[in-house]
Amino acid sequence: MQDFFQGFHIKLIDYFKDIFQEIFVHPQWFIMRRLARFEVIRRWKTASFNTYNPDIEISNKLSIFTNINIENAVADLEKHGLYQGLQLPEYIIEDILKFAYNTRCYAAKNPKLGFFVHEKDKAQTACKQKILVGKYFNTASQCQAIYTLQNDPVLIKIAAKYLKTKPVHISNSLFWSFPANANFFEQSKAAQVFHCDLDDYKFIKFFFYLTDVDTKSGSHIYILGSHNRKKFLYQLLRGRATEQDLIDYYGKENIVPITGPRGWGFAEDTFGYHKGTLPITKPRLMLQVEFAAKDYGTQHDFVEPAHLKSIL
Repeated sequence: MQDFFQGFHIKLIDYFKDIFQEIFVHPQWFIMRRLARFEVIRRWKTASFNTYNPDIEISNKLSIFTNINIENAVADLEKHGLYQGLQLPEYIIEDILKFAYNTRCYAAKNPKLGFFVHEKDKAQTACKQKILVGKYFNTASQCQAIYTLQNDPVLIKIAAKYLKTKPVHISNSLFWSFPANANFFEQSKAAQVFHCDLDDYKFIKFFFYLTDVDTKSGSHIYILGSHNRKKFLYQLLRGRATEQDLIDYYGKENIVPITGPRGWGFAEDTFGYHKGTLPITKPRLMLQVEFAAKDYGTQHDFVEPAHLKSIL
């Protein structure tokens, strides 16, 4: 019970901090996040997005991906909110892993809590808190493979055809998920309970596993069809619902755990319900590359290097 109230108190403080930041620093972001939860407004805002022709403006000749049927990928996204079938080449995987093992990540996304992944246990002791997530900053400027991915023409073309407008790259997120004994609120902060994102009126994320992932090592889970079919109550409450409510509404058969070898990739409309799972057997490293219709300047991973500090 004490953990419950402590977790609720922390979540409430974080909520009001976010509200303050949104209203006074990013007012357009604040307005969008209040309106974009409603499907009728999303459809109205994106109704004019049909003038862009990616077949003319984007070439896929230099893509690192081969044998990708872009039309099928977009059809899956439109119907289910999810497309699986991307695979990173081995040299891209190795480059990202080299970066990850030789660069500090940051506990709880806090620039003052940096540590190398092999120092995780020491870092956890030093900061006196559980470390569920270790996030990297300034990824594209330090890792050529990530820069290559955010500019890959196949990813951009899938994004353009799905968004029906010229896509804008708005973020990368490279992060570890670590095994831990975590309560509901700790998992919620680590995006390990079902939720939906509100990053724009329409957006798309590409995910890539950099470690082998099975159901015990942090598999990502998506609810098929939940990107365009939500109860009005879910929309009003910004997607908040219990897991059992979601199972009852969407059907157990539509709740899909995504597993695969390192390099496995998938595209997702994360306005649909999704979550990471808490790893049990080993840590998971995942990269996320996001495109949207507009960049509100809130999602990037840029932090001034002088502001990055080590725990140890």
